[in-house]
Amino acid sequence: MGCLCCGAEPALGALCRTCALAVRPCDGLIADHLHSTLSAGDAEAWLVDGFGGAHPVARTTRIGRNRDSGLMVLASSVSREHAEIRRTETGWSVHDLGSRNGTFVAGVRVQDRAALPGRAQLKVGDVALWFLPDAGHDSVQRPTTTTAGRQGKLVRYLLEQGNVELCIVVGDDSSGAGALLWRPAGTERWSERGLAPLEFQLLRVLCIRGDAEASSPSPIRGCVPTKQLVSMLPFQSKYANQENVRQVVLRLRGVLSEVGGAGLLAVAPGRGYYLACRIRSNQAAIPTEIPAG
Repeated sequence: MGCLCCGAEPALGALCRTCALAVRPCDGLIADHLHSTLSAGDAEAWLVDGFGGAHPVARTTRIGRNRDSGLMVLASSVSREHAEIRRTETGWSVHDLGSRNGTFVAGVRVQDRAALPGRAQLKVGDVALWFLPDAGHDSVQRPTTTTAGRQGKLVRYLLEQGNVELCIVVGDDSSGAGALLWRPAGTERWSERGLAPLEFQLLRVLCIRGDAEASSPSPIRGCVPTKQLVSMLPFQSKYANQENVRQVVLRLRGVLSEVGGAGLLAVAPGRGYYLACRIRSNQAAIPTEIPAG
Protein backbone atom coordinates (compact mmCIF):
# COMPACT_ATOMS: atom_id res chain seq x y z
CA MET A 1 0.00 0.00 0.00
CA GLY A 2 1.40 3.39 -1.00
CA CYS A 3 1.31 6.76 0.72
CA LEU A 4 -2.32 7.66 1.44
CA CYS A 5 -1.74 11.13 0.05
CA CYS A 6 0.19 10.59 -3.18
CA GLY A 7 0.70 6.86 -3.63
CA ALA A 8 4.50 6.99 -3.30
CA GLU A 9 6.49 4.59 -1.15
CA PRO A 10 5.53 5.12 2.53
CA ALA A 11 8.37 6.19 4.79
CA LEU A 12 6.57 7.30 7.94
CA GLY A 13 3.43 5.36 8.83
CA ALA A 14 0.84 5.96 6.12
CA LEU A 15 2.79 8.78 4.44
CA CYS A 16 5.81 9.16 2.19
CA ARG A 17 8.63 11.40 3.38
CA THR A 18 7.50 14.39 1.30
CA CYS A 19 3.87 14.29 2.46
CA ALA A 20 4.93 13.77 6.07
CA LEU A 21 7.24 16.78 5.87
CA ALA A 22 4.34 18.94 4.62
CA VAL A 23 2.46 18.32 7.89
CA ARG A 24 5.49 17.93 10.16
CA PRO A 25 4.63 18.01 13.88
CA CYS A 26 4.90 21.30 15.73
CA ASP A 27 7.34 21.70 18.63
CA GLY A 28 6.48 19.55 21.64
CA LEU A 29 3.94 17.37 19.80
CA ILE A 30 4.35 13.59 19.99
CA ALA A 31 2.27 10.88 18.34
CA ASP A 32 0.48 10.03 21.59
CA HIS A 33 -0.97 13.55 21.73
CA LEU A 34 -3.38 12.60 18.92
CA HIS A 35 -6.06 10.12 19.91
CA SER A 36 -9.15 9.12 17.93
CA THR A 37 -12.32 8.01 19.71
CA LEU A 38 -13.86 6.72 16.46
CA SER A 39 -13.47 3.28 14.91
CA ALA A 40 -12.39 2.50 11.37
CA GLY A 41 -15.94 1.39 10.64
CA ASP A 42 -17.12 4.98 11.23
CA ALA A 43 -14.72 6.40 8.64
CA GLU A 44 -16.05 8.37 5.69
CA ALA A 45 -12.74 10.21 5.47
CA TRP A 46 -9.39 10.30 7.25
CA LEU A 47 -7.10 12.81 8.91
CA VAL A 48 -3.41 11.87 8.73
CA ASP A 49 -0.91 13.47 11.10
CA GLY A 50 2.78 14.19 10.60
CA PHE A 51 3.73 10.94 12.34
CA GLY A 52 1.91 8.99 9.63
CA GLY A 53 -1.00 8.07 11.90
CA ALA A 54 -4.44 7.91 10.27
CA HIS A 55 -7.56 8.93 12.21
CA PRO A 56 -11.11 8.18 11.00
CA VAL A 57 -13.53 11.02 10.27
CA ALA A 58 -17.26 10.35 10.53
CA ARG A 59 -20.00 12.42 8.89
CA THR A 60 -19.66 14.85 11.79
CA THR A 61 -16.38 14.91 13.72
CA ARG A 62 -15.13 17.36 16.31
CA ILE A 63 -11.46 18.16 16.91
CA GLY A 64 -10.16 19.57 20.18
CA ARG A 65 -8.56 18.92 23.55
CA ASN A 66 -11.77 17.58 25.09
CA ARG A 67 -11.50 13.84 25.71
CA ASP A 68 -14.83 13.17 23.97
CA SER A 69 -13.70 14.79 20.71
CA GLY A 70 -13.73 12.58 17.63
CA LEU A 71 -10.05 13.49 17.32
CA MET A 72 -8.50 14.60 20.59
CA VAL A 73 -5.38 16.72 20.05
CA LEU A 74 -3.42 17.46 23.22
CA ALA A 75 -1.53 20.57 22.13
CA SER A 76 -1.52 23.95 23.86
CA SER A 77 -2.41 25.73 20.60
CA VAL A 78 -5.60 23.65 20.23
CA SER A 79 -8.76 24.75 22.01
CA ARG A 80 -10.95 22.36 23.99
CA GLU A 81 -13.58 22.61 21.25
CA HIS A 82 -11.57 23.75 18.28
CA ALA A 83 -13.21 22.74 14.99
CA GLU A 84 -15.85 20.50 13.49
CA ILE A 85 -15.68 18.64 10.19
CA ARG A 86 -19.03 17.91 8.57
CA ARG A 87 -20.22 16.18 5.42
CA THR A 88 -23.30 17.60 3.69
CA GLU A 89 -25.01 17.13 0.34
CA THR A 90 -22.64 19.69 -1.15
CA GLY A 91 -19.44 18.12 0.20
CA TRP A 92 -17.11 18.41 3.18
CA SER A 93 -16.64 21.55 5.23
CA VAL A 94 -14.88 22.62 8.41
CA HIS A 95 -16.36 24.96 11.02
CA ASP A 96 -14.11 26.84 13.42
CA LEU A 97 -15.74 26.71 16.87
CA GLY A 98 -14.36 30.01 18.10
CA SER A 99 -10.85 28.67 18.67
CA ARG A 100 -8.15 30.93 20.07
CA ASN A 101 -5.46 30.10 17.50
CA GLY A 102 -7.59 29.49 14.44
CA THR A 103 -8.34 26.78 11.89
CA PHE A 104 -6.68 26.88 8.46
CA VAL A 105 -7.37 25.18 5.14
CA ALA A 106 -4.43 25.27 2.69
CA GLY A 107 -2.90 28.09 4.75
CA VAL A 108 -6.01 30.30 4.75
CA ARG A 109 -7.68 31.01 8.08
CA VAL A 110 -11.27 29.82 8.30
CA GLN A 111 -13.78 32.55 9.05
CA ASP A 112 -16.62 30.59 10.65
CA ARG A 113 -16.93 27.90 7.94
CA ALA A 114 -15.04 26.85 4.81
CA ALA A 115 -15.09 24.10 2.20
CA LEU A 116 -12.69 21.23 2.86
CA PRO A 117 -11.56 19.70 -0.44
CA GLY A 118 -9.84 16.35 -0.78
CA ARG A 119 -6.06 16.26 -0.19
CA ALA A 120 -6.29 19.58 1.65
CA GLN A 121 -3.95 20.51 4.44
CA LEU A 122 -6.00 21.24 7.56
CA LYS A 123 -4.36 23.03 10.45
CA VAL A 124 -5.85 23.36 13.93
CA GLY A 125 -3.77 25.76 15.96
CA ASP A 126 -0.19 24.67 15.21
CA VAL A 127 -1.10 21.06 14.37
CA ALA A 128 -1.17 20.23 10.65
CA LEU A 129 -3.05 17.29 9.12
CA TRP A 130 -3.90 15.90 5.70
CA PHE A 131 -7.62 15.55 4.96
CA LEU A 132 -8.33 12.52 2.78
CA PRO A 133 -12.01 11.92 1.99
CA ASP A 134 -11.51 8.77 -0.06
CA ALA A 135 -8.66 6.93 1.65
CA GLY A 136 -10.40 3.70 2.55
CA HIS A 137 -7.44 2.08 4.29
CA ASP A 138 -8.73 0.99 7.69
CA SER A 139 -5.60 -1.12 8.18
CA VAL A 140 -3.64 1.99 9.12
CA GLN A 141 -5.96 2.83 11.98
CA ARG A 142 -4.32 2.36 15.37
CA PRO A 143 -6.19 -0.54 16.96
CA THR A 144 -8.14 -0.48 20.19
CA THR A 145 -8.81 -4.07 21.14
CA THR A 146 -12.20 -5.40 22.14
CA THR A 147 -12.10 -8.64 24.11
CA ALA A 148 -15.74 -9.69 24.24
CA GLY A 149 -16.20 -13.31 23.27
CA ARG A 150 -12.57 -14.25 24.01
CA GLN A 151 -10.72 -16.11 26.70
CA GLY A 152 -8.34 -14.01 28.70
CA LYS A 153 -6.86 -13.18 32.07
CA LEU A 154 -7.98 -10.38 34.34
CA VAL A 155 -7.10 -8.46 37.44
CA ARG A 156 -10.29 -7.82 39.39
CA TYR A 157 -10.70 -5.13 42.00
CA LEU A 158 -13.58 -3.53 43.89
CA LEU A 159 -14.18 0.15 44.45
CA GLU A 160 -14.02 0.99 48.13
CA GLN A 161 -17.62 2.24 48.15
CA GLY A 162 -18.60 -1.25 47.00
CA ASN A 163 -21.18 -0.32 44.36
CA VAL A 164 -19.18 -1.08 41.22
CA GLU A 165 -16.92 -3.98 40.27
CA LEU A 166 -14.25 -3.55 37.62
CA CYS A 167 -11.88 -5.90 35.79
CA ILE A 168 -9.13 -5.36 33.26
CA VAL A 169 -8.68 -7.88 30.47
CA VAL A 170 -5.54 -8.43 28.42
CA GLY A 171 -6.25 -8.50 24.69
CA ASP A 172 -5.11 -11.45 22.56
CA ASP A 173 -3.24 -9.35 19.98
CA SER A 174 0.07 -7.51 20.11
CA SER A 175 -1.28 -3.96 20.19
CA GLY A 176 -0.89 -3.57 23.94
CA ALA A 177 -4.53 -2.51 24.21
CA GLY A 178 -7.18 -4.17 26.34
CA ALA A 179 -10.56 -3.64 27.89
CA LEU A 180 -12.16 -2.50 31.09
CA LEU A 181 -15.11 -4.59 32.27
CA TRP A 182 -17.54 -3.17 34.78
CA ARG A 183 -20.83 -4.04 36.47
CA PRO A 184 -22.86 -2.90 39.47
CA ALA A 185 -21.87 -4.89 42.56
CA GLY A 186 -24.06 -7.92 43.09
CA THR A 187 -25.10 -8.29 39.45
CA GLU A 188 -23.95 -10.79 36.82
CA ARG A 189 -24.03 -8.75 33.63
CA TRP A 190 -20.73 -7.23 32.51
CA SER A 191 -20.35 -4.23 30.24
CA GLU A 192 -17.19 -3.58 28.26
CA ARG A 193 -15.23 -0.41 27.58
CA GLY A 194 -12.24 -0.63 25.21
CA LEU A 195 -9.04 1.08 26.30
CA ALA A 196 -6.26 2.38 24.07
CA PRO A 197 -2.77 0.98 24.78
CA LEU A 198 -1.54 3.83 26.97
CA GLU A 199 -4.63 3.98 29.19
CA PHE A 200 -4.81 0.21 29.45
CA GLN A 201 -1.15 -0.22 30.37
CA LEU A 202 -1.37 2.54 32.98
CA LEU A 203 -4.33 0.80 34.63
CA ARG A 204 -2.57 -2.58 34.37
CA VAL A 205 0.65 -1.27 35.97
CA LEU A 206 -1.26 0.30 38.86
CA CYS A 207 -3.31 -2.88 39.39
CA ILE A 208 -0.20 -5.06 39.49
CA ARG A 209 1.61 -2.73 41.91
CA GLY A 210 -1.49 -2.37 44.10
CA ASP A 211 -1.94 -6.15 44.21
CA ALA A 212 1.71 -6.65 45.19
CA GLU A 213 1.32 -4.21 48.11
CA ALA A 214 -2.17 -5.31 49.16
CA SER A 215 -0.98 -6.30 52.65
CA SER A 216 0.50 -2.87 53.37
CA PRO A 217 -1.26 -0.99 56.20
CA SER A 218 -0.69 2.30 54.39
CA PRO A 219 -3.77 3.90 52.75
CA ILE A 220 -1.51 4.64 49.76
CA ARG A 221 -0.72 1.22 48.34
CA GLY A 222 0.89 0.55 44.99
CA CYS A 223 2.04 4.10 44.27
CA VAL A 224 4.12 4.32 41.07
CA PRO A 225 6.34 7.40 40.56
CA THR A 226 5.55 9.52 37.51
CA LYS A 227 9.15 9.29 36.27
CA GLN A 228 8.92 5.51 36.39
CA LEU A 229 5.66 5.54 34.42
CA VAL A 230 7.40 7.50 31.63
CA SER A 231 9.59 4.48 30.95
CA MET A 232 6.92 1.83 31.67
CA LEU A 233 4.15 3.09 29.38
CA PRO A 234 4.28 2.31 25.63
CA PHE A 235 4.75 5.85 24.34
CA GLN A 236 5.52 6.00 20.64
CA SER A 237 8.01 8.82 21.14
CA LYS A 238 11.35 8.57 22.90
CA TYR A 239 10.80 12.17 24.01
CA ALA A 240 7.84 11.36 26.27
CA ASN A 241 7.94 13.05 29.66
CA GLN A 242 5.98 13.44 32.89
CA GLU A 243 3.49 15.81 31.26
CA ASN A 244 2.64 13.06 28.76
CA VAL A 245 1.94 10.71 31.69
CA ARG A 246 -0.40 13.29 33.22
CA GLN A 247 -2.33 13.45 29.94
CA VAL A 248 -2.79 9.66 30.00
CA VAL A 249 -3.95 9.90 33.62
CA LEU A 250 -6.50 12.53 32.59
CA ARG A 251 -7.91 10.32 29.84
CA LEU A 252 -8.07 7.23 32.07
CA ARG A 253 -9.79 9.20 34.84
CA GLY A 254 -12.42 10.23 32.32
CA VAL A 255 -13.09 6.60 31.37
CA LEU A 256 -13.25 5.48 35.01
CA SER A 257 -15.68 8.29 35.83
CA GLU A 258 -17.97 7.13 33.02
CA VAL A 259 -18.33 3.69 34.61
CA GLY A 260 -18.72 4.85 38.22
CA GLY A 261 -15.05 4.89 39.19
CA ALA A 262 -14.59 8.61 39.87
CA GLY A 263 -11.76 9.13 42.35
CA LEU A 264 -10.34 5.64 41.84
CA LEU A 265 -7.14 6.87 40.18
CA ALA A 266 -5.50 9.01 42.85
CA VAL A 267 -2.29 11.00 43.13
CA ALA A 268 0.13 11.19 46.04
CA PRO A 269 1.82 14.62 45.66
CA GLY A 270 5.52 14.21 45.10
CA ARG A 271 5.23 10.42 44.96
CA GLY A 272 3.13 9.34 41.98
CA TYR A 273 -0.19 7.67 41.13
CA TYR A 274 -2.08 4.78 42.72
CA LEU A 275 -5.48 3.08 42.81
CA ALA A 276 -7.53 4.10 45.85
CA CYS A 277 -8.93 0.61 46.41
CA ARG A 278 -7.83 -2.93 47.16
CA ILE A 279 -7.09 -5.49 44.47
CA ARG A 280 -9.30 -8.46 45.30
CA SER A 281 -7.99 -11.15 42.98
CA ASN A 282 -5.48 -11.81 40.23
CA GLN A 283 -5.23 -14.07 37.16
CA ALA A 284 -8.89 -15.18 37.12
CA ALA A 285 -10.41 -16.41 33.87
CA ILE A 286 -13.17 -14.33 32.31
CA PRO A 287 -16.30 -15.79 30.68
CA THR A 288 -16.07 -16.80 27.02
CA GLU A 289 -18.86 -14.35 26.27
CA ILE A 290 -19.35 -10.95 27.86
CA PRO A 291 -22.81 -9.44 27.20
CA ALA A 292 -22.69 -5.87 25.94
CA GLY A 293 -23.95 -3.33 28.42
